[in-house]
Amino acid sequence: MRAANAASKSLSAIAESGWKASQSKSDKSTSASAVKHATTARKELSTLRKLSPGEVDVERAASSIVAKLIALEMYHAASGILQDMRVALVSLYCSNAPSTASSSTKDLLSLPLHDDPLSELHLTLISSYLLHTFTIALHTSTDLHALLAVLRDPTSPSLLAWAPALLSLPEKQHDHLFTRAYTIASRFASSPGATAAHAYLLRVYSLLCLAHTRPSVIAPNTFWDQAIKFTAAYANADPVKPAEGVKTVLVESARLVECAEKRNDRVEFMSGVAFARFCEYWSRFAKQAGDLRTLEQISRYTKRSDGASDTTSDKDRAAIEMSALSTTLARALTVLEAWSDHSADIAEKLKDVSSALRRCGPSFVQAGDEHDRIKRGVERLRRMAIKIIEPTKGVDPPPSAVRACARDVLEQIVDLLCERRDTYTSTTVTGGVESLFTLARAAFTLNNPDTYATARTYVERAAVLVSHAASSVATPTLSPAQLANYTRCVAGTHYSFALQLHQGARLAHAVPFLERACGLAEDALAAHRAAAGAEGNGEGEDAIGEAWRLLEEQLYRRWELLGVCHVKTGDRQHAYDAFVRSVKAFPYARYDVVARATSSTVRALFDAESEGAASLKHLGTLVDRVTYMAACELFHAPAEVPVAAWADFPDVGAGASTDAERGRAQASVVGALMERQLAGLEECRYKQGVREVLHALADGAQRVYEDAGLPVRSSRVSVKKLEMLYYVEGGEGQYVDAKQLAGRIQDLLSDANTAHDASLARFASELRATTHLWLAAHAHKARTPTLASAVVAHAEDACRVLKAMVPATAPRASLGVGKSPEVEKGVRRTGRTGRGAVATRTTVGEPAKGRTGVTRTRAAKTATVAPPVTPKRRRALDPVSLNTASGPSPKAGTTAVTQGKMEFDNFDGLIKLIRMVSHLVGLVGHVLTRVQLLNAARRLTERHTGVASEVYVSLTIDTAHEYVKLGRAEKAVSVLAHVLPAIRSGTLSQEVTILFLLRYAEAQAATGEVLKASVTYCDAVAAAADLVVEKSLPTAQRIRVRAALLERAAEAALAYAAIQDARDDPTSSLEGLLQALRLWNRAIDTLSRLQPSAPKPATEDNPFEVPKPPTEEQAIAQVQETRVLSPQASRAQAFLDSSGWRLAEGLLSTLLALSQAYAARGSAREAEFFAQQTKDLAETLHAPVMVGRALAQRGELQIQLGHLQEGHQALVDAAALVVHLKGPDAADIRRLQGRCSQLSADREGAQVLFEEAMGLLDELGAVFASLDGAVGARKSLVASPRNANTQTSMSESILAPTLLARLLRHHISLLHEVGEEYNNLLQRFAKLPQTADAKAEEIALRAKLTLDEVYSRFRADMFLSSLAESGKSPMTIPMGMSGDVAPSSASQDMLETLATAEKLFWEHMSYIARRGHVSSVREAAVCLALIKTFRTSLGRGDVQTPVLAAQLLVSDASTVTTLRREMLDVIRHKFLNMNAMDDLQWPLITPNGSPLPPQPKRKQVTRFTHSILSDSEDDEPMDDVDLKSYWESIAKRYEVQCFDVAKMAINQADQLPPHWTVVNVSITEDRHTMFVTRQRAGRKPLIFCLPLKGRREGQEDEALTYDDALGELREIIRLSDEGTRQAADVKKDDKGARVAWWKTRSELDTRLRDLLADIEFCWLGAFKTIFTPVPDAYPDDLAALRSRLDAVFKGSLVFQEKKPKSRIGLDDGLLECFSTLPPNCRDEELEDLVYFILDLYQFHGVPVAISEVDMDQVVVELRNALEEYATRLRGRASQEDDDSHIFLVLDKNVQGIPWESLPVLRGKSVSRIPSMDFLLDRLEFSHWRKWEDGRPQEGLVDQAIVDPRRTYFVLNPSGDLKGTESRFAGWLKEMKSVGWDGVVGHAPSEQQFVDALTNRDLVIYFGHGGAEQYIRSHKIRHLPRCAATMLWGCSSGVLKYMGDFDRVGTPYHYMLAGCPTLVANLWDVTDRDIDKFSQSVFDDLRLNADVVKQWRADDNTGSRTSAMHAVAKARESCKLKYLTGAAPVVYGIPFYL
Repeated sequence: MRAANAASKSLSAIAESGWKASQSKSDKSTSASAVKHATTARKELSTLRKLSPGEVDVERAASSIVAKLIALEMYHAASGILQDMRVALVSLYCSNAPSTASSSTKDLLSLPLHDDPLSELHLTLISSYLLHTFTIALHTSTDLHALLAVLRDPTSPSLLAWAPALLSLPEKQHDHLFTRAYTIASRFASSPGATAAHAYLLRVYSLLCLAHTRPSVIAPNTFWDQAIKFTAAYANADPVKPAEGVKTVLVESARLVECAEKRNDRVEFMSGVAFARFCEYWSRFAKQAGDLRTLEQISRYTKRSDGASDTTSDKDRAAIEMSALSTTLARALTVLEAWSDHSADIAEKLKDVSSALRRCGPSFVQAGDEHDRIKRGVERLRRMAIKIIEPTKGVDPPPSAVRACARDVLEQIVDLLCERRDTYTSTTVTGGVESLFTLARAAFTLNNPDTYATARTYVERAAVLVSHAASSVATPTLSPAQLANYTRCVAGTHYSFALQLHQGARLAHAVPFLERACGLAEDALAAHRAAAGAEGNGEGEDAIGEAWRLLEEQLYRRWELLGVCHVKTGDRQHAYDAFVRSVKAFPYARYDVVARATSSTVRALFDAESEGAASLKHLGTLVDRVTYMAACELFHAPAEVPVAAWADFPDVGAGASTDAERGRAQASVVGALMERQLAGLEECRYKQGVREVLHALADGAQRVYEDAGLPVRSSRVSVKKLEMLYYVEGGEGQYVDAKQLAGRIQDLLSDANTAHDASLARFASELRATTHLWLAAHAHKARTPTLASAVVAHAEDACRVLKAMVPATAPRASLGVGKSPEVEKGVRRTGRTGRGAVATRTTVGEPAKGRTGVTRTRAAKTATVAPPVTPKRRRALDPVSLNTASGPSPKAGTTAVTQGKMEFDNFDGLIKLIRMVSHLVGLVGHVLTRVQLLNAARRLTERHTGVASEVYVSLTIDTAHEYVKLGRAEKAVSVLAHVLPAIRSGTLSQEVTILFLLRYAEAQAATGEVLKASVTYCDAVAAAADLVVEKSLPTAQRIRVRAALLERAAEAALAYAAIQDARDDPTSSLEGLLQALRLWNRAIDTLSRLQPSAPKPATEDNPFEVPKPPTEEQAIAQVQETRVLSPQASRAQAFLDSSGWRLAEGLLSTLLALSQAYAARGSAREAEFFAQQTKDLAETLHAPVMVGRALAQRGELQIQLGHLQEGHQALVDAAALVVHLKGPDAADIRRLQGRCSQLSADREGAQVLFEEAMGLLDELGAVFASLDGAVGARKSLVASPRNANTQTSMSESILAPTLLARLLRHHISLLHEVGEEYNNLLQRFAKLPQTADAKAEEIALRAKLTLDEVYSRFRADMFLSSLAESGKSPMTIPMGMSGDVAPSSASQDMLETLATAEKLFWEHMSYIARRGHVSSVREAAVCLALIKTFRTSLGRGDVQTPVLAAQLLVSDASTVTTLRREMLDVIRHKFLNMNAMDDLQWPLITPNGSPLPPQPKRKQVTRFTHSILSDSEDDEPMDDVDLKSYWESIAKRYEVQCFDVAKMAINQADQLPPHWTVVNVSITEDRHTMFVTRQRAGRKPLIFCLPLKGRREGQEDEALTYDDALGELREIIRLSDEGTRQAADVKKDDKGARVAWWKTRSELDTRLRDLLADIEFCWLGAFKTIFTPVPDAYPDDLAALRSRLDAVFKGSLVFQEKKPKSRIGLDDGLLECFSTLPPNCRDEELEDLVYFILDLYQFHGVPVAISEVDMDQVVVELRNALEEYATRLRGRASQEDDDSHIFLVLDKNVQGIPWESLPVLRGKSVSRIPSMDFLLDRLEFSHWRKWEDGRPQEGLVDQAIVDPRRTYFVLNPSGDLKGTESRFAGWLKEMKSVGWDGVVGHAPSEQQFVDALTNRDLVIYFGHGGAEQYIRSHKIRHLPRCAATMLWGCSSGVLKYMGDFDRVGTPYHYMLAGCPTLVANLWDVTDRDIDKFSQSVFDDLRLNADVVKQWRADDNTGSRTSAMHAVAKARESCKLKYLTGAAPVVYGIPFYL
């Protein structure tokens, strides 16, 4: 023990000496001594252990020696002792201790733990051992990592593991142990050899040791500061890998905190500022590692740390708070970054963020590291939240719960950032604005309107944040430019949302966003400009600068979009305000608007094609829109509309050097905008209040310009005011105002060159010309006759100015100059195909190759033009070359050269005005001035746009059309041929091309080139089929496009009509004209939509008042009225612009053409109607020449109607209107006046008028010839298709050749072979152009002159002179006698002349049969029949002669020409295809001109194919297909019908049943001769030509002329009608009045009976037998009669020659006819027969001494012969066939006579038919008609099939025929049981009447008139089938006399409908008597229930009665057998019941 102690003392001494083993220069002896002592000590201690095992003192000594060795740094020696000591020490407290020592570090550093309590001594030894081993291990270990692993190994019971047991040590000893361990470890960690990781671990270990000390040993803040310091040293070391280091820090920090938590003072220890900072620091690593658990742990610690004691200072508290907040933010950030791991409970994990963020507020207003950390933490959290809310593209979005949490966090951050504070940084504002934008976007859902307000709130908060930042006084970090940029961003976000809403049609919700977007954008721009000005620099070139430029350029568009949204939501006022702001916001300076306005026109300014053109065009559109809204929608006061009245308009002249320049700049822009306002309102000038606005705009613009000293622009506005004045209602005084304004314009323009408008002075001439043109329009508008000359004067002034505007140039090159391939390619590239919007555009021709100084420009365009597309090959242009008149055509694809390019202020407007004034000049009748205006416009256009432009071609088309109207069609074709190359080039729009082709076709048709015209028209149709109309147009433009479409269709219909007229197809031509009329009306209606509707007058009508029923006349007028004019057409305001006047002229010309066409067809009423319509419209439009034409047309119609006085007055009125004119109109009126004088027997007056008319035509023709020469003197613009000679002949061509032909014909007829003038006129006639009309006039004249020559020869012949006097003796065809007598030489010459006349009349008939005037056709037919009669009388009749003559008289040609023509028209309307009835569909033709049926429109699918409302019981047995086929066959027969010898030689009567006889009665126009013909099947026709006066000389009957008979008949009917009307006034109880009334009626009845007997006796005499059916006689009976007659005449006649040269005999047909003469006839009738036979002898060259004939004896013998013949017939029991029937074909002159009641016809079956063709139509219909069982009828049909069960009745529809109703109501009620139906006591609807006529077999009408008041005439005519009808009303069967025209009336309507049988009355009758008549008819037809019920169609029992027999028999049932009994007549064929 002593040795051990001695060694210990020695070591102590060495230690005291300061020696250290580690010292490099230490004393060797001391070192050796120390080693020796150490070795000795170890040895001695080992011995002691052996000696005294378990001795504590030994271990105490050992521990002391180790301590001294450690002090001497003799670590290895100490380690050996400790190895030895470990075993002994363990054995002291542990019984199972190891017996051997261990040298491992792990074993050396640890001691086994013992559960039982140990003594203090033991614990002291243990603590010393552990501390010593720890110290030695640190200094001796070569593997520090392994050492640290042992120290950190929880299984190794080292020092820290023994810490709990060591607590039993004394405090001081305990604390010393751990503080010593801390010191040792921390020092060693700072040694150079330790790595950062090892050092950090050692330091943490040292802190762990220190943490085991008692509370008073170490201060908590010191401890945690050390922990932070150690961790920071480690984290900042370079070699440390981030991931590894983070993980190490997290583990070690956790060990520290865990250790600290075990302390007794853990609460105090783990609180305070240092611990808070440690937690914050720790959390950084946890957040970096994403260790949420650690973060949560840290969060708990920070909460605990917040609960620091009250003694903590405020500063520390703040620091603790900052750390806690940082930790919480880090934890939240980690949660958000790893949202996928925490999505289930993310809300729970983020619940602390809200309070933390609220506590972060102070950090944003304070500086310092702690606050910066908070700001950075918040910023990182904000960005992460944004990233979650708006994930990047391609990343799957987080779940909604995660995004919701992120939004909550972001909202809290936003709340933090948006807190009002004094200081704002860019980070704060940027973060807040960005976050708010994100939240707004996240909240916004387009389909959820509830989200819009939330989004808007967020963006508004951003605006507020920026506003607060801008208003903060302490914001040095934010510059004005930055603030302005923030505002721009906020505005952009508003705009972005607005765009989304607008695109999603959420317009109302877009408005608030747009309002803020626009307002903020304006504020941002203002702030930006202010900032830029303050900083002295402009916009940078960076992205921000570009953003500002973009905003400036597009701000006005944002305002516009706001306005659009307001408009669509109905908020007009706010929309207007937005549009105004848009105009104000336009960047005028950027687009140099001032300079543009100073040097160019307003149109060029807003329609420019340079840089910025799109924006300027857009500005123009904006100005138009805002102006329209103010004027037409919001009805602002006119003074508020102009731009000059807008408040705060931007100062666009701010850069000017002087105030004057600044004012002019401002005036230039404001004035230009106001002129644009004027232009924009032009289309709306007719709207209410717009005129006042226009005037305010014009006044304002003029005031602006005048104040600025801009005269040209001021005059330009004045011209506009002149235009506006034209559209204001006013009279002559307005013209005075216009002249004053024009004077002001001239004054202004005189100063143009010296003022500030000098650059615009080049437009002065244009403005002057425009002024003159408007003055012409004003003069016309004044509607004062005295100003008509002023119209022309101003137009001529304008012409002079326009001509002066064209500069003199060198001779032009031909249009046919070729172009280079490059130029050709350019033309094709810039050309358009026309498949765009239908809007006129001007295309300028490409300059020729090599020409300099000529640039290609475009003329002004309309508002909407389709983008150019690659031209497509046109079908329409390829065959155009076929249509050229003659000569070679220039190569296709060439174009013209534009020389000396002219500039215009408003070229389109000028041309439009010229065309309008040309229309006005045409309406006042100055054709020459009109052509001059058009030519001047063509020259201007040639220089401005070239001859290949649309405008030039359009003007050429108008000019050519004028030549067509003047009758110079050849000239028109030549003019149009000049622009053919431009058409072929394909550069023109399809609209112009189509119009050209249509007018070209019309001109070709006028020249008679039908095939060429048809091909051209087909080209136009093909071109129109390719035309595409753009639909997305403004309303006004869409209306004009629609009107243009209708106008184009109308032009097509007119061209079609012209072609059909040239084809001699008047029906198709009329259809085209009617279609054109409808289209003109529709176009006018369409155009009128641009004008205000006339206000309806206020009425005070009682809506509950029952209106009074109309009278019969009113009802008829209402039903029959046909409206052909649109109501808008009667308003003069409808035609106050160029397009309106063009439509007006087209409508007027179409109306007049219709009147002329109807007159030519023979439809006088329609012709009069359209003439009146023309007159009314022309008067409305102040078109005196058109009024004159209409009056002339009406005058001509009145003359043809026989109303000479009315016609003369109309012509006088017409002449007064054109007295100042020298042209075709004046000439035509004089011609008609001459014709009227001629008919009035004023030959001298007529001749003077004819000569004046020809003089006018000659004078105008000379003027046009000179005009053509002047034009021809200039070099042609194109290669002319004609040679020079042709052009010369054209210049000398005749003006109005058709008019001249008619004039010459009248004049020549008047002179009638008198003098040299007659021959000159004949020569001139021969030189007329060979047009169809002129040729027809020529042939008619020659035929008439030839026939006059025949009459002259007749008069010169002694024997034939009676023929010249229209036949004082009757003539027959056939001749009457047969023999072999040869004609004399004189007769032979006459026959040759007659043959010539006949040939001419046949040729004339071929020209006029289809479209000639009715009177001409009738005259030609009668003349031919008369010529045939003359030839027959002269012995040159043949087998065909009777047939031809009869056909001419019985056919349509001489009886119902009009009806035949109307039949073709109505057939086309019987089966109208409603799907094809579209007037916009052009009429189609084949290339040869034949009409094609319209193409049906595509049918729309409907649910029900057939109507369920059809009445199956009333369905017609004939199916519609058969019915349609029938009418088509009729139409085909009528269409091919022609009046030539070959076809008319076929006897139509052979197709009739044998018991039918057709008798025609015709009167010649001189009323002196009557033709009576009879035709039967299988018999030769028989024709009597009977004189109506002078036949019985010396007889009293000579007084019964035609006029006398018709006069007496009219008087009887007039008196009868008066008596009929007076019957209602005769009271039943007034017997005297009743007796007087009946006496008068009886006297009239007797007068009528006597008149009919006189007509028969005086007009017919013995020839009445032609009406008598011929009985069946045997040949020997006729032979016996012939022998008897021969004997009578041979015995009684004295021949001048003793022996006749030849034997002649009476013709068999005549003998058969005269055989029916009753033997008891009057002597005068037998004398007629005697004289007739005597004349026959004379005509056959057998002279008879008539004076020596004993007439009484001959009469007696002749009567005896007839009695003998009658006796022979009675002996054979031969009797007349009861079923025989006579059809009367009556011409217009005798249709009013009741022939059926002549004694010879009384009681016979007689009916009337219009002509033989109509009779055959009815028979053919009966063939088509089938039986009930569907079987067709077979054999020859001789009746109409009428099923009495299918009857409809109308009884007393007016309600005032109570007697008639009472007489028939019961019977009709009974008849309903057998299928009858009808109405009683009330009026049927028109549709009921139509259905009855269509679906029933019999219709019976008991009412007034012919039911005209219940069904319109065209409804009847257009019926596909018509029932047999009985019209028992007054005058229901009358045909009105129409002079030269055919009669018209209800019966013909039914005939056209196909009515088989019509019973009607010729005049008024009393109801009771006609009821008796009708009852008798019903009784004879057995119309009672029993019989009708048993009726069968195929019942041939022979017991049936025909309707004609029933009517004939019923005449005797009347009390007044003639006055009532003769009134009913029958039209049609029989039907039997």
